[in-house]
Amino acid sequence: LKYVRNLGMDKLVANAQMLAKAMLAASVELGLEPFSKFPGSSVTAIKAPAGMDSSVIVKEYRSRFGSIIANGQGTMKGQIFRVAHLGYFDFADLFALVAELELILAANGHPVTFGKGVAAVQRIYAEAALPKAEPAKS
Repeated sequence: LKYVRNLGMDKLVANAQMLAKAMLAASVELGLEPFSKFPGSSVTAIKAPAGMDSSVIVKEYRSRFGSIIANGQGTMKGQIFRVAHLGYFDFADLFALVAELELILAANGHPVTFGKGVAAVQRIYAEAALPKAEPAKS
């Protein structure tokens, strides 16, 4: 709560929106489909690859990396997994989470080009956070 209070609500929301944009870009680069056509910014829900139960992804995040994401609920359990973006979570966390996802997908037979999802997150981060180069003076 101290983190949220110190950051401020405006920055917290802006951070969540940027993380959601980056997670969505990474999932598409990895050949995954977003669950919603109009995703929110607090959570990104992603469909598991065809033939893979999302429970496998959720469990491997925890057992392999100590990371926690959520499974689908009710009728969506086993079909989608969800990544939250609010609170004490930033781009460094998302870089790791997407790299972990690439490894989990590859280990379970989903074709992955390592680094492709992470690169998508890096592009979004660079657009948002890196200083823009000033034009050269003549």
